[in-house]
Amino acid sequence: MTSVALLLALYGTPTAHAEVRRFALVVANNEGAASAQPLYFAEQDALKMQGILARQGQVAPDDLQLVLGGTRTQVLAALGALKVRITQAEAAGDDTILTFYYSGHADDANLEIGRTTLAWTELSDILDRSGADVRIAFVDACQSGQLTRRKGGTLAPSFVFDVHERLDATGSVYLTSSASDESSQESDAIAGSYFTHFLASALSGTADDNRDGRVTLSETYRYVYHQTVIETSDTRGGTQHPTYDWELSGTGDVVIAELPRAGGTLTFSHTDPGTFTVFDPDRHVYIAEVEVTPLADSKLAVAPGHYLVQRRYPTWLEVRKVTVAEGTDQALDGEGYQRIAYANDTAKGLIDADLSRAKLPRVSVRAVLGGRGFLGPTVPTEYLPNSPLAGVEGRFNWHRGPWASLDLLAGSGAGELTVTGLDYPIRTNVSSASLGVGLGYATPEARFRVGGGLHVESLYISRSFPDAQTQRQSAFGIAPGMEGWAGWYPRHFEVEFEMRTHYLPYIVDDERAGMLYSELALALGWRF
Repeated sequence: MTSVALLLALYGTPTAHAEVRRFALVVANNEGAASAQPLYFAEQDALKMQGILARQGQVAPDDLQLVLGGTRTQVLAALGALKVRITQAEAAGDDTILTFYYSGHADDANLEIGRTTLAWTELSDILDRSGADVRIAFVDACQSGQLTRRKGGTLAPSFVFDVHERLDATGSVYLTSSASDESSQESDAIAGSYFTHFLASALSGTADDNRDGRVTLSETYRYVYHQTVIETSDTRGGTQHPTYDWELSGTGDVVIAELPRAGGTLTFSHTDPGTFTVFDPDRHVYIAEVEVTPLADSKLAVAPGHYLVQRRYPTWLEVRKVTVAEGTDQALDGEGYQRIAYANDTAKGLIDADLSRAKLPRVSVRAVLGGRGFLGPTVPTEYLPNSPLAGVEGRFNWHRGPWASLDLLAGSGAGELTVTGLDYPIRTNVSSASLGVGLGYATPEARFRVGGGLHVESLYISRSFPDAQTQRQSAFGIAPGMEGWAGWYPRHFEVEFEMRTHYLPYIVDDERAGMLYSELALALGWRF
């Protein structure tokens, strides 16, 4: 257990004999394997941890890499870039610390970084080969306990201990959000995962039990473990138990964060005890929950900005707006709060709006180039030759596969018809326009996808004969049909091949008839 203390102690304790250089890689992806339900807050949690590592963790901007919504290749590239900087720092005689944070999907063998994977064993090997004296991994993912299980970790107990470590120790620490057979859960109420929420809260000062302005390892781990277990004990996903593993040697004071270094602070007076929630309305992020007792003031480290401070009662809220400037302390007592109804909860309203937007379909717009041709042994040769086609299409892609589309296509061309009974060809010009809608189902979002469904379009088509003194002939009809497509989707760009087949009914001399036609097209577009 004493080994876990060392790494986190390095964040807050300076060394007299060597400079400690801190590096960090923060990774998150709301998407996982094709069968995984998309997350809503993983990438938002990562942005929260990025800010905490920069402020409380004292990681310089050039030494902090962020990969949001990326892939395995991008993660490995970011680790490679940090390894170069770590090597340079080691050559300069500095002690080095590398922190890896991940939020997203995982299974019992891999991190699921979008549709790509990174094995647990590979992750630990890469961190060990990074060249950093001390490596730490915070992993917030389902079954993340596999990482500590492979290295001998156990469920984390509640503990308090006092150790002394030195900054020149080496080794690794792994802290994960759940056991190897447990799910790591998100909460709409706190707009994030339980583990990261309480980890961020602890490092911001809520774990500072003795109110000395410094957050120690024992305070942090006790707070994160207990809060995670308590808050998940009655959820549908079941109780979630953080795990740990350590392989460190050395001694040192176990200080993780010093609050005055965090940008600014909020001080909650002991004369106004209760449970308070701090929310950042600009970023739509819950900062922390603060338990204030009559025994001592409570301090919370925050970045400069505007905040909402809430205290909840059974049937109403009390809300106060505060502004924190760099290097300042904002004192909070029982004054300045406004009583409002739960229906007017600004924080909840903003989070609900974010969730609603997250559940909306992704919209793509593309340019379409292709051709339209009528089928049958005589139609394309005697009536309507094939013609090129161009237009625009919009598609709405919901999570888990459903999609809907709207397209506007037009084209014109020329050809020669061979009419039975005539011994010479007839030149003809053909033009057409269509407005179509589609509805169907596709494989889940991935680099390569296929889909299919129904497509109905209203088609206007006309033809004229340059060599004959006849009027232009035209027809209009509603053509039901089917469509299928396959495509390549590198991030926001789309390259797709589409094929549709329709049946166009018509009436000639009071007799009903119809004919088939197909559309083949290449679509190039952008997903927003």
